[in-house]
Amino acid sequence: MITIKKLYIGNETECYIQEGFTDGLNIISSEDNHVGKTIVMQAMMFTLGANPKFPPSLNYKQYLFILDVDVDGRELSVLRNKDFFVVKYGDTIIPLEGKGLFDCFWSENVFTLPSIIKNGVPVQAGLSLYTQMAFVPQTDRDTSNTLGSYFRKDDFTEMVFAIMGLDARQMDSATEKELKRRRDALKARKKELSKQAAALRKVGSSLAVFSPTADREETARFVAELDSLKNEITKLKNKRNHAYTRMKKNQSVLEELRSLNREMNVGSVVCLNCGSDAIGYKMPDSDFVFDITTSDMRQQILRTVQERIDAYATEVDELDKDIRKLQRQFNSLADSREITLEDIYVVREGYSDLEAIDSELSDVCDEIDDINERLKEARRIDRELSEDRAALKSTLLDTMNMVRRTINADPNAEEYCDLFTPANSPYSGSETTEFFLARVYALALHVKHGLPIIIDSFRAEELSSAREERVLPLFEKLSNQVIFSATLKGEEAGKYNSRDDINSIDYVGYRVNKLLSDVDNEAFAAKVDSFGISLFGGRSS
Repeated sequence: MITIKKLYIGNETECYIQEGFTDGLNIISSEDNHVGKTIVMQAMMFTLGANPKFPPSLNYKQYLFILDVDVDGRELSVLRNKDFFVVKYGDTIIPLEGKGLFDCFWSENVFTLPSIIKNGVPVQAGLSLYTQMAFVPQTDRDTSNTLGSYFRKDDFTEMVFAIMGLDARQMDSATEKELKRRRDALKARKKELSKQAAALRKVGSSLAVFSPTADREETARFVAELDSLKNEITKLKNKRNHAYTRMKKNQSVLEELRSLNREMNVGSVVCLNCGSDAIGYKMPDSDFVFDITTSDMRQQILRTVQERIDAYATEVDELDKDIRKLQRQFNSLADSREITLEDIYVVREGYSDLEAIDSELSDVCDEIDDINERLKEARRIDRELSEDRAALKSTLLDTMNMVRRTINADPNAEEYCDLFTPANSPYSGSETTEFFLARVYALALHVKHGLPIIIDSFRAEELSSAREERVLPLFEKLSNQVIFSATLKGEEAGKYNSRDDINSIDYVGYRVNKLLSDVDNEAFAAKVDSFGISLFGGRSS
């Protein structure tokens, strides 16, 4: 279970530090809007890998975000600037250049991120998707799809199945629909061609046996298979070259770092511009550098760079093996049949003759067979697994509908039928808020993802106080940490302060559009320094 302990937001000139969270239900509230609640809520989501949804008043790329969390009793700190991360636990500091590397770190050291099939290939469900099980922003709430443009709602559902050990999907639904559409078109074309070729058929005979184009079709398929292997080899070589280049760049950095000797008897390294003996390591395109003046920090960076080199070296070796395997397949296939340059030229130039109908019909039949095989392979989820998936979905929906009935006693309110609404009929108003509350609760209860539940403006769209009072006890019983935000007007202002079951964090007296200040700059600088980091363009302390 992950529990948020403390949040830091800042740069060289201003900052804000939020602490005082408990393991249970926390509600950040204020009487006024635009006092910083959304910035704090988004900062927590963002630091844990979610896509940025900050209000326009904050240019988030100019700030560092740091989150202290507890992961099943282990203290962990995460720093994020744009898409660069640094993780610190104990005396270990790990720089991670990009969301992909942070996803890998998370999957290997915190909670495993599942793989799903997307566009026909397995991909890791990154934190930008994983966190959507527990995080709900104030804006861009869409009950019909996910946030972001890469992962879609079918990917979300597949991720939930995969977390629960029910991952057996062969292709995503978009690919399946496109294959079925293509097969229907091919069947129509086959029917048309069959009528045209009826005169060529003979009772009890195979058209292919008598067709003068049969050999040409076989050659076409042969060349296509060679081309496919060649293209795959080229792609793998490009990947290998990219990995090799990154490995070499990191090796150069490693050599430079190792060449620095801070204990030289004959002198020391100094900056010719300012005379300082401080030196740093800057992550590419980032706004900060690691102060590697001390031996301890230099060794931390050395270990991280060496681990990165080892990872790239492993990737290069694996790609080498895959390339050699495909090259053997290519050579074996090429040796299996004698083929001339003329054969290849004829195939690739689309040479046709009077038997063009015959050729196209054969190709159509082959493609239909291929699509049928792919669809058949995609359906190789056994009956028991299908039943388990249906049972899980039914359980989730039963719980979602229980929450809906708890919040909204309207007997005419429609039942939830899926984890998302249809694209042409998304919810709006308070129905949107109710839907997300229900889904987040159901996923936390049954999937047990371990994330803190963070819902910005959980009373959005006029969710009444009566409905709020019915839903809060549900979230209080969850084992997850829960952090809500709310704007309370008039008589409701400060109403959580006297409740024993809620940890109230009241932003009373906060200035509008002025959350950050220089009041805590010293504490913020000390926190940044604990990562061995100096802000680029000036030290943080």
